Amino acid sequence: MLCESRNQEPAIQVMPVSSSQRKEYVRKIRLKTGGGIFATVLVSLMLVQPAVNAEDLSQSPYFKGGKIDTFYDRKDNGDFQTNEFLWTPVFKGGHGVIVSENGGQDTNYFGGYARPLLTRPELGDLFLGAQEVLQGDSKQTEAQAEYRLPNGLGFGGGFVDRTFSNQDVKFAKVSYQNQWRDIKYILSSQWQKYAGQDYPGGYVGLYNKALMATWGSDGEQWRSSFGYIAPESSSILRPAVEVLYVDNSIGKISGSKDLMVSGSLGFRRGFLSHEARLGRAMGPTGMQFSNPQAYLQPTFNRRLTAWELGELVDFRYINQALPNAGRVETFEAVIFPGQLLGDTSLLSSVFVGAGVTSPNPGAKGTSGIVGYLKRFKHFESNVRVQQDFDRNDTSLYFGAIYWL
Repeated sequence: MLCESRNQEPAIQVMPVSSSQRKEYVRKIRLKTGGGIFATVLVSLMLVQPAVNAEDLSQSPYFKGGKIDTFYDRKDNGDFQTNEFLWTPVFKGGHGVIVSENGGQDTNYFGGYARPLLTRPELGDLFLGAQEVLQGDSKQTEAQAEYRLPNGLGFGGGFVDRTFSNQDVKFAKVSYQNQWRDIKYILSSQWQKYAGQDYPGGYVGLYNKALMATWGSDGEQWRSSFGYIAPESSSILRPAVEVLYVDNSIGKISGSKDLMVSGSLGFRRGFLSHEARLGRAMGPTGMQFSNPQAYLQPTFNRRLTAWELGELVDFRYINQALPNAGRVETFEAVIFPGQLLGDTSLLSSVFVGAGVTSPNPGAKGTSGIVGYLKRFKHFESNVRVQQDFDRNDTSLYFGAIYWL
């Protein structure tokens, strides 16, 4: 997931912050966010940095291109989940809850990431992050931090602490990122202690405007990704695809082998962009603020749904090989008929599609999908109804985004 800036960043105007100005910032932010905890966080972020001309928060480097994102997802035969987060160039954080409808324990999760040196690039870059997952008496906590010098050299580390489990994590890393001609690259070397076992590791990533490839290992898993984005054109047709493979079976704790392929015929930045992919490709030790990842799951930083990937036609295929020799495959594909026909009316936002889930062993499920995704100025909403005909299961999803 990634929120892209849509315009060039304006110049920052440094000025003293008076009491009246602070009150005005609070009033405007509450109007933008609806008040509450988000307003408190945003005001704090603005006041710890040099003040900006906040006549239009959408042009502030602290908010420009940011969003408030929330969704509700319910299955008749399973659980329901709500999730909400704030996503800005300087802070990304949120909360969610999974409520069991089958007598299980509810799960609460929350966390955030900060980039406090955003407006002071001459001082380098600082990444800070923390997550927590609560379920009954179980508590899991994670923290990460990395400082990068202006020349691209970085030093970082973090930990994961789990109650009732020996799968605690500690890690430290050294990284370097730079650019040669039109090719950007990242190199990292790291040490990780997972469940009492020490592992060396590292990652490498190369990409330009069109192509991206990464590979790396932390000892408990290795992951690799490939991405392609077609060149820009005057047409809405602009294919993009990503292949991500994660093998969790190589270390002391055996896990699944996961393959995910996502694509769209109408790239519109976001999930399929190189910046967002970099977070998934480098994993939780990569600490990429454009799309920060966590060891702990679930997390507020949601993966975009298949119908949010782009325009025209979107799809996603997931193949998960489980440690017990089982396998789960899912495939979803949607089309926007109006867009394919060149329609620009409200009907162009209607999508239809199908999904297939193939557990092995287990029952296969085939489903139909219908929904609507539309943005009106600052507000974007999407709704999807999915009916699994084999399992007689209806899933309802509603998402809303307010772009700052």
